[in-house]
Amino acid sequence: MQLHDLALAIVAFASELLGTISGFGSSTFFVPSALLFERAQFVLALTGILHCFGNFTKIVLFRKHFDWKVFFLLSIPFFIFTGMGALLVARYGTKNVQPVLGVFLIAYAVFSLFTLDRPVRFPRWVAVPLSAISGLSTGFIGTGGAIRGVALSAIGMPKSGFVVVSSAIDMGGDLLRTAIYLANGFMSWSEWFYVPLLAIASYGGVKAGQILLGRINQRQFEKVVSILILISGVMMLF
Repeated sequence: MQLHDLALAIVAFASELLGTISGFGSSTFFVPSALLFERAQFVLALTGILHCFGNFTKIVLFRKHFDWKVFFLLSIPFFIFTGMGALLVARYGTKNVQPVLGVFLIAYAVFSLFTLDRPVRFPRWVAVPLSAISGLSTGFIGTGGAIRGVALSAIGMPKSGFVVVSSAIDMGGDLLRTAIYLANGFMSWSEWFYVPLLAIASYGGVKAGQILLGRINQRQFEKVVSILILISGVMMLF
C-alpha cells in the first residue's frame, strides 16, 4: 500500500466519523478533501462506493430508530434527482455548481446557530424540494448530504432517527449513481483494490461516530449539525 492510498483511507474514515455524528453522510467531507489529490470522476466513483458501505452500516446500527413516514416523503424525489444528476455529470461535468451550494449552506448554518435557543421548524412539505435538490447535488457533484441535513433539521428529526433515515434515503441514490459512474468509466479495473479499504474505513468511522453520538444530547447534536454544515459550505465555496 502506498502513502497515497493510506491517505485516502484515512480521509474516508474521518469523513464517515463526521458524517455519522452530523447525520448527513461522508461525501460532504470526503469529496472536497479527496479532490485535493485525485481526479474528479475517480473521486465520484470512490464516494459512491464509500457511501454504499457507510450507509449500510448506519442502517444496521441505528435501525430501531427508523421513521418510515419521513423516509417515504423524502426518498422518492431524492432518488429521481440523484439519477438525473449522475447522468448530467457524465455528460457535462461539474462546472461551477459547488460555490453556489456553499453559499446556501453557509447562510443556513449561520442562521441556524443564531436560532438554536428557539429552533425554527418548517412544515414537512418544505423538506421535499430540499430532498430533490440534495439528490441533484449528490448525483452531479458527489455530495448533497448537507442539504438533506437542512431538510431533516427543519422538521426536527431526533438525532438517531436523523442518522438512519438520512442513510436509508441515501442508499438507493448511492447504488444508482455508483452504477452510472462505473458504467461511464469513472474507475478502472486496476483501481478496484480501493473497495476493501473503503469498506474497512467506513465501518470504523461509523462505529466511532455511533459511540460519540451516544454521548451528546439533542441540543448538542443540532449544534454539531449546524457547525458541520457551515464547514461543508466553506469547503464547497473555496
